[in-house]
Amino acid sequence: MTPWLILKRELRDLLSLWLVPGLAAFLPWRWCVHLYWWLAGTGLLLREEVSGSRGGRRMLGLPPDDPAFDRRFRFGFLLEHADLFRALGRGWRGLAATMPVVRDAASPPAGGLCFFYSFNQGLPAMAALRAAGYKVWMVYRSLPGRPPGAGWLRYAYMRLRVRMVTVVSGNPGIATGGARERIATAVAAGGLVFLAADSPPRPGTGVVPMRFPDGRQGWWRSGGPRLALELTGERYSVRVRIDWKARERSAQLRLLPPTEDLRELVTQLNLEFCENFAEQPELWFHWPGPQGFFQFPEGARPDL
Repeated sequence: MTPWLILKRELRDLLSLWLVPGLAAFLPWRWCVHLYWWLAGTGLLLREEVSGSRGGRRMLGLPPDDPAFDRRFRFGFLLEHADLFRALGRGWRGLAATMPVVRDAASPPAGGLCFFYSFNQGLPAMAALRAAGYKVWMVYRSLPGRPPGAGWLRYAYMRLRVRMVTVVSGNPGIATGGARERIATAVAAGGLVFLAADSPPRPGTGVVPMRFPDGRQGWWRSGGPRLALELTGERYSVRVRIDWKARERSAQLRLLPPTEDLRELVTQLNLEFCENFAEQPELWFHWPGPQGFFQFPEGARPDL
């Protein structure tokens, strides 16, 4: 990469990851929402992300050139980045105030495994559930070094994000890699442990079949669902929604039906994923590379 392209990349990340989202640290949230919605319609920010998503949209049967999709896609990512700075400037309670939670009335705060889906907006959902009395924990992928292709400002943003996960949750979190025992310990102590349900498969992992809304078969890692069947405690899912007209968001915590069957649990999670996908596909994190869900990795083992 030439020096000019490196500089261009850093300037783009400075604007999209730091300066514009950073306004959320001190401006009223409603002002930020209006500003981000306007910016999302201009196409000034996140150009590479939007461009990269078009191949995935084409692959899954959605129109690749859709201005309304592009705007919502940008808006969702701007909120995702702004959440980091909202927590930095206003604390986890200030972040929690940006996302009300709807939960089962008969379900008091209790420990368990909580599945989420990769439709962004996870940080305020964690903050809101902490404010509701849950002891929240996040399972996150460790960051040993700068990923290939990531600039220094993006790498700094990624490191800060990992740090803010611990600030929002009030504990050090659980890094992937030998995490099963730590997850079990946290759940046994009354913690609500957040774990991604829609994790793309990797070589050498257990996998389970899943289906996208169009009926196409893909694969998820099976570690989370298998662990859920081994642990005592409730099983939950959390879903985040954005009301595009009001441009307001909310989180719904749902108690999953009890089951001791892996296939049935995966089916439950797959159904919720498809509902999320059909309702707000613009928020899906994996648009730039959905093919990873359709390739059976070398050395993977099917668990169903």
